[in-house]
Amino acid sequence: MWCHVLFFGFPVAGLLLFAVLPFPVALAVYLPLSAVSVGVGWITVRALCACPTTGAEALPGRVARVAAVEERTALVRVDGELWQAVSRDGLAPGQRVVIVRVDGLRLVVRPLGEREPARRG
Repeated sequence: MWCHVLFFGFPVAGLLLFAVLPFPVALAVYLPLSAVSVGVGWITVRALCACPTTGAEALPGRVARVAAVEERTALVRVDGELWQAVSRDGLAPGQRVVIVRVDGLRLVVRPLGEREPARRG
Protein backbone atom coordinates (compact mmCIF):
# COMPACT_ATOMS: atom_id res chain seq x y z
CA MET A 1 0.00 0.00 0.00
CA TRP A 2 2.69 2.49 0.98
CA CYS A 3 4.71 1.71 -2.12
CA HIS A 4 1.79 2.99 -4.20
CA VAL A 5 1.78 6.24 -2.23
CA LEU A 6 5.53 6.65 -2.72
CA PHE A 7 5.50 5.70 -6.38
CA PHE A 8 2.34 7.52 -7.50
CA GLY A 9 1.05 9.71 -4.66
CA PHE A 10 4.01 12.02 -4.10
CA PRO A 11 4.60 12.85 -7.78
CA VAL A 12 0.88 13.51 -8.33
CA ALA A 13 0.63 15.59 -5.16
CA GLY A 14 3.78 17.42 -6.23
CA LEU A 15 1.95 18.68 -9.31
CA LEU A 16 0.04 20.98 -6.96
CA LEU A 17 3.30 22.87 -6.44
CA PHE A 18 2.94 24.28 -9.95
CA ALA A 19 -0.36 25.93 -8.97
CA VAL A 20 1.12 27.55 -5.86
CA LEU A 21 4.76 28.37 -6.68
CA PRO A 22 6.40 30.04 -9.65
CA PHE A 23 7.33 27.57 -12.40
CA PRO A 24 11.15 27.50 -11.85
CA VAL A 25 10.77 27.01 -8.07
CA ALA A 26 8.06 24.36 -8.48
CA LEU A 27 10.19 22.50 -11.03
CA ALA A 28 13.22 22.65 -8.74
CA VAL A 29 11.18 21.05 -5.94
CA TYR A 30 9.16 18.64 -8.09
CA LEU A 31 12.01 16.92 -9.99
CA PRO A 32 14.01 15.82 -6.90
CA LEU A 33 10.80 14.78 -5.14
CA SER A 34 9.81 12.64 -8.14
CA ALA A 35 13.30 11.14 -8.45
CA VAL A 36 13.34 10.14 -4.77
CA SER A 37 9.83 8.73 -5.08
CA VAL A 38 10.69 6.63 -8.13
CA GLY A 39 13.94 5.44 -6.49
CA VAL A 40 12.20 4.34 -3.31
CA GLY A 41 9.46 2.68 -5.38
CA TRP A 42 12.06 0.78 -7.41
CA ILE A 43 13.82 -0.45 -4.25
CA THR A 44 10.46 -1.51 -2.79
CA VAL A 45 9.47 -3.49 -5.89
CA ARG A 46 12.86 -5.24 -5.98
CA ALA A 47 12.52 -6.19 -2.31
CA LEU A 48 9.03 -7.57 -2.85
CA CYS A 49 10.18 -9.70 -5.80
CA ALA A 50 13.29 -11.10 -4.06
CA CYS A 51 13.46 -14.71 -2.94
CA PRO A 52 13.07 -15.29 0.81
CA THR A 53 16.34 -15.47 2.72
CA THR A 54 15.02 -16.33 6.18
CA GLY A 55 12.30 -18.46 7.70
CA ALA A 56 10.79 -21.73 6.57
CA GLU A 57 10.33 -20.42 3.02
CA ALA A 58 14.12 -20.23 2.55
CA LEU A 59 14.85 -23.80 3.72
CA PRO A 60 14.03 -25.94 0.63
CA GLY A 61 17.22 -26.64 -1.30
CA ARG A 62 19.49 -25.95 1.66
CA VAL A 63 21.97 -28.51 2.96
CA ALA A 64 21.79 -29.73 6.55
CA ARG A 65 23.71 -32.22 8.66
CA VAL A 66 22.07 -35.04 10.60
CA ALA A 67 22.71 -34.59 14.33
CA ALA A 68 20.83 -37.64 15.68
CA VAL A 69 18.51 -40.40 14.49
CA GLU A 70 15.62 -41.99 16.39
CA GLU A 71 13.58 -44.64 14.57
CA ARG A 72 12.08 -42.85 11.50
CA THR A 73 12.74 -39.30 12.71
CA ALA A 74 16.05 -37.48 12.63
CA LEU A 75 17.30 -34.22 14.07
CA VAL A 76 19.11 -32.11 11.50
CA ARG A 77 21.13 -28.96 12.09
CA VAL A 78 20.58 -25.98 9.78
CA ASP A 79 22.32 -22.69 10.59
CA GLY A 80 22.80 -23.80 14.18
CA GLU A 81 19.14 -24.73 14.66
CA LEU A 82 17.85 -28.26 15.22
CA TRP A 83 14.83 -29.37 13.18
CA GLN A 84 12.94 -32.65 13.15
CA ALA A 85 13.27 -34.33 9.78
CA VAL A 86 11.89 -37.35 7.98
CA SER A 87 13.27 -39.18 4.97
CA ARG A 88 12.29 -42.14 2.83
CA ASP A 89 15.92 -43.27 2.89
CA GLY A 90 17.85 -44.26 5.97
CA LEU A 91 19.85 -41.52 7.64
CA ALA A 92 22.98 -41.68 9.79
CA PRO A 93 24.43 -39.13 12.22
CA GLY A 94 26.87 -36.77 10.49
CA GLN A 95 25.34 -37.38 7.05
CA ARG A 96 24.59 -34.38 4.83
CA VAL A 97 21.04 -34.06 3.55
CA VAL A 98 19.13 -31.71 1.23
CA ILE A 99 15.89 -30.18 2.47
CA VAL A 100 13.12 -31.03 0.01
CA ARG A 101 10.24 -29.19 1.69
CA VAL A 102 8.90 -27.99 5.01
CA ASP A 103 5.85 -29.84 6.35
CA GLY A 104 4.61 -27.90 9.38
CA LEU A 105 7.52 -27.97 11.82
CA ARG A 106 9.12 -30.98 10.18
CA LEU A 107 11.55 -31.07 7.30
CA VAL A 108 11.33 -33.61 4.52
CA VAL A 109 14.90 -34.40 3.50
CA ARG A 110 16.85 -36.69 1.20
CA PRO A 111 20.50 -37.74 1.45
CA LEU A 112 22.93 -35.56 -0.46
CA GLY A 113 24.60 -37.44 -3.31
CA GLU A 114 28.32 -37.06 -3.87
CA ARG A 115 27.96 -35.29 -7.24
CA GLU A 116 25.17 -32.88 -6.31
CA PRO A 117 26.01 -29.21 -5.84
CA ALA A 118 25.45 -28.08 -2.28
CA ARG A 119 23.98 -24.77 -1.19
CA ARG A 120 25.49 -23.62 2.07
CA GLY A 121 23.28 -24.39 5.01
